[in-house]
Amino acid sequence: MTAKERVKNNIMLKMRYHVDSSTLDILGNVLVQEFSGVEIAESETLPAAYADINHYIMELFWMQKAPKLSRKTAQYYMDTVNRLANTVQKPLTEVTSMDVERFLAGLAGNGAVSRNNHRRNLSAVFTWMRKSRIILENPCESIDPYKQVQKPIDHMEPEEYEQLKAGCRHPRDRALIEVLRSTAMRVGELEGAKISNLDWRTGQLLIYGEKGRTYRPVCLDSVAMKYLGDYLEARGAARGSGEALFTSLKDGQHKGLSRDGIRSAVNAIRKRAGMERRVYPHLFRKTTATNIVRRGGSVHDAGEYLGHKDRSTAGQYYAYVGSDHTMDIFKKYVATV
Repeated sequence: MTAKERVKNNIMLKMRYHVDSSTLDILGNVLVQEFSGVEIAESETLPAAYADINHYIMELFWMQKAPKLSRKTAQYYMDTVNRLANTVQKPLTEVTSMDVERFLAGLAGNGAVSRNNHRRNLSAVFTWMRKSRIILENPCESIDPYKQVQKPIDHMEPEEYEQLKAGCRHPRDRALIEVLRSTAMRVGELEGAKISNLDWRTGQLLIYGEKGRTYRPVCLDSVAMKYLGDYLEARGAARGSGEALFTSLKDGQHKGLSRDGIRSAVNAIRKRAGMERRVYPHLFRKTTATNIVRRGGSVHDAGEYLGHKDRSTAGQYYAYVGSDHTMDIFKKYVATV
């Protein structure tokens, strides 16, 4: 990083608490233009402590890179970086491949999956550092992923899903599991789903995809529509309202059900059904994907219906081709009737 870039970043770091993000972006552009014809010389100072350097880099990350990620992902990255920094006790700018390998090998009690997750976190941050010209090379690039034992995909068999229905006591219970089954939504996507975004004629629900950061349609079949309609009627919610699709059962409250609330509701249904196995919102997503393939669809089809953006997520053959094709996949492989 040049002295000019360092001055620009220092100014933006100090101003970020005083202006909003859009103004901060404008400030960054102005500084780039004004500094274009200026030379800034390095001054001779005492070397900064490694903790100060690392803190500075992390502050830059939160200002520059984190806004492009979900808060959860950014925090996950930083947690791993902090663990690495505490282990190697040196500036992140001086971390080597051997340092990273030693850190990963020393993660007590962590298997290959966990180590690979930490490796990806570090690689993402070091890639950002390289692109920001803080470092010249990403020390993770030469480290091969740990070999993982491929486990069968967790899913519910038809008889397990039938058993789960027995745990439904309130109209919300059945509506919740049918919507999860039909749409294969992520729990965060369901949290943000609104009644007003559901087309009752076609069964298409427009949701904000938290991974792809774009809106996409998901589909409700006639069974899911029936139980969702029953629930909304019992709740007294207007079908065209902007209320959350699922809300708290507490009297007088119409607050949208949070992610933890959705998880708790699904787990309560499982307990009432007397099921020993784990049942969680993401299990419906895995089950729907498994059923698509079992019924003759391809990995490509499953990935498209689940709204995967990255090829590596749904297999090397995934490519998005549009909402009409998504609806065709739904009708062929997902809808019960």
